[in-house]
Amino acid sequence: MAETADVVVIGGGVNGCSIAFSLKRAGVRNITLVDKRYIASGPTGRSMGIVRQHYTREPLACMARDSLRVFSNFAEEVGGSAGFQKTGAVFVVSEDGAEKIKQTVEMHKRLGIRTSLLSPAELKQIEPGLSVEGLACGAYEPDSGHADPTLAANSYAEAAKQLGVEVRPKTEVTGFKIEGNRVTAVETSRGGIAAGTVINVAGPWGNDIARMVGAELPIRPTRHAVVVLERPASWRGPMPVCYDMVNGMVLKPEGSSALSVASIQHVKETAGVEAYAELPSYDETEKYAELAAKRFPVMMEGAAQGGWAGLYDETPDSQPVLDRVPLLENFYCAAGFSGHGFKLAPAVGKIMTELVTQGSCFSYDIEMFRYTRFQEGESSASDYRYGILG
Repeated sequence: MAETADVVVIGGGVNGCSIAFSLKRAGVRNITLVDKRYIASGPTGRSMGIVRQHYTREPLACMARDSLRVFSNFAEEVGGSAGFQKTGAVFVVSEDGAEKIKQTVEMHKRLGIRTSLLSPAELKQIEPGLSVEGLACGAYEPDSGHADPTLAANSYAEAAKQLGVEVRPKTEVTGFKIEGNRVTAVETSRGGIAAGTVINVAGPWGNDIARMVGAELPIRPTRHAVVVLERPASWRGPMPVCYDMVNGMVLKPEGSSALSVASIQHVKETAGVEAYAELPSYDETEKYAELAAKRFPVMMEGAAQGGWAGLYDETPDSQPVLDRVPLLENFYCAAGFSGHGFKLAPAVGKIMTELVTQGSCFSYDIEMFRYTRFQEGESSASDYRYGILG
């Protein structure tokens, strides 16, 4: 194995793999990606894999727009498959969210995103099973859908390896050597790697890595459950992804016979990053099934199938840090995605590549993701009450 790298990427989730791939395609010669477990073993492997463009912040909407184009043409853009399925996506609000969603749709149209504002009656035409009780309107994106996060991450990793990136699973970072204001080496459980540049993409472990170089990321690991419900035989046709911003839930089709349900609400409790309940509890299953039936009454006839739980690397404003750590010349962070990092991964690869190779990002305005915003008392939170929406 090589003991010297121009860039060491820490973290084998979809964003780490996208960054390694993008850097290599941009001409960086010697790249090593390390992960303490294996590709997609962290939050990526437990993501719902939703790919949507609906964000209230323009930079995020642009990133999601461009990322969707990659997911939609993954074989040509990257190689392999991301398992993308175009189902469409709807975002429904009550009267108190109507003005903001109207503004957001207009902004999206200006950015070239195919979207429209629909009345409750028009929403019913998109999905007859949808209850429009309490709804004022909704946004509809026909090009959005969902993909397979584990498949996408491994496809990125394989494409990166084919270009010459060295991917090292089961390689835990244990420390760094620092000289002056530069990291000179990454110390791992499998030996040291002399490094020209280091990128921390370690998700819920991101602050642990940052602290090893004397930095601090306000990342809090939080546990989020996904409940899978069987759809009744009377309702097994195609359906869009649905963000219910009234009840604080997201519902995603699982083929034609099931539905996965998760919360988009903040979680107060901090989770143990190495030990947490990996399956939904009985109470969670019951609660999510009830909320699913509120928006889709036919689900009163549904049945629980199971589910899983995963971790978010959550920041105070639910937005990531995509920046160089100011106290070091060659240490960068792409962490704190707060549950919506999968859908942005292609754009994140481009952003971090431009930061590392050109010193600035030219494709997007990334001021809202700067490292120092928390110390400055500023927030990049969503304009919706559910901050994860961005």
